[in-house]
Amino acid sequence: MQTLTQTQFQAAFAHGAVQSVALEPVGSQFAVKVTTLTGEASLVQARGTQARLFGTTDAALKLLHKLGVRRIVLEGLENWQPDQAPEHKRSRPDRAQALAHAAEYDRWVRAKVQASRDSTQPAITPDEWQSIRAEKLAQQQALQARQPQ
Repeated sequence: MQTLTQTQFQAAFAHGAVQSVALEPVGSQFAVKVTTLTGEASLVQARGTQARLFGTTDAALKLLHKLGVRRIVLEGLENWQPDQAPEHKRSRPDRAQALAHAAEYDRWVRAKVQASRDSTQPAITPDEWQSIRAEKLAQQQALQARQPQ
């Protein structure tokens, strides 16, 4: 059986090469099977050859509708095993933890900016900055020259 990524499916569908689209149960999920002018094919993940599986018919129908498919066959419903659903559920990383980390970083950056604005130190002129920068670069080059290769 051939495989089609979503991009390949879109191209085949746009050129009239898709004759029919069917949803077939695979355990508790659903796979998209396509009949093209050259034979049977299944929709696969973008980066691989594994079948693209949908947790619900609703999820599959939404994608297929977005791609322009208006007629879909549901086959082999007797093979559907909805009681297996918990086994296939993917876990997502804890978004609350990631958002808390992002908020903490945002507070840290804002505090640094505010401290810089509130600073009473005199501003460095561009000429002074160039002098400081040149001195630091010279020190760095001297250190690198001393290190054995």
